Amino acid sequence: MKKLFFASAFALVLAGCGGGSKQAQIAKLCKDDGDMSAAECDCMAKAAVDKLDGKMVDMLIKAAKSGDDDAAMQSMMSDMTSEQMGQFMAFGMEIATTCEGS
Repeated sequence: MKKLFFASAFALVLAGCGGGSKQAQIAKLCKDDGDMSAAECDCMAKAAVDKLDGKMVDMLIKAAKSGDDDAAMQSMMSDMTSEQMGQFMAFGMEIATTCEGS
């Protein structure tokens, strides 16, 4: 569950990483956290940009940067529309089925 949360939060946090693509920013934040392997982080970052719209990716980057994953995710989830929730669930399923153990 923590991996799913971090993956989700990670996509929202990338804005302050100092440049680069959002996918690269997400991967770097994930790797810096150290909870997932480099391959899992790369896979999760790709899934984030493939499954989430730009606003959702920005939200994930913001949450990942906050340093308080649980609070950031709770706040993010409460602000989502039903369409965004659907995107988020598709993202979660993608990382759960393709990224874990990469």
